[in-house]
Amino acid sequence: MSRWVNRLLSKVYTRVPALSERYGRRAGSFDDVPLPDLSVLRRPVHDARIAVVTAGGVHRAGQPPFAMQNPEGDGSWRSIPQDAPRQELVITHDYYDHTAADQDVNCVFPVDRLAELATAGMIGEPAPRHAGMMGHLSGAQLARLVDHSAGEIVSQFADDAVDLVLAVPG
Repeated sequence: MSRWVNRLLSKVYTRVPALSERYGRRAGSFDDVPLPDLSVLRRPVHDARIAVVTAGGVHRAGQPPFAMQNPEGDGSWRSIPQDAPRQELVITHDYYDHTAADQDVNCVFPVDRLAELATAGMIGEPAPRHAGMMGHLSGAQLARLVDHSAGEIVSQFADDAVDLVLAVPG
């Protein structure tokens, strides 16, 4: 499908939720995707280092864009520093209407909100690096995310001593 058709469909699905729900039912189930091992938070949230994982297709302008030509999506990911200039952040994702996020990336990548929460003493601090990926994955690209990218993201967060992850859809 061409990119303009994907963009048009994302706007239609946003404005007609019943169509979006019907498409979602057709997409199938994720029952065969293993759940991650979750652990108990070892420190209070007000002391925690928090990272963001966005499925909104956010990446830095100098990084490779997510591949929109593949109908299965792109199961790769991008590391994004907390201090990356916001004007360098772009969204490459044709499968949702990101008009609002184009105006304020915090809609799908709320790293400025994390910094504000840290300043207010509600969290410890934002992680030094976050992860950007795209949602709307299927087939081999979903397997790529589960089998490769997810482990790489976890390794980055372990290296950065992340206590908690905020997962944000696109």
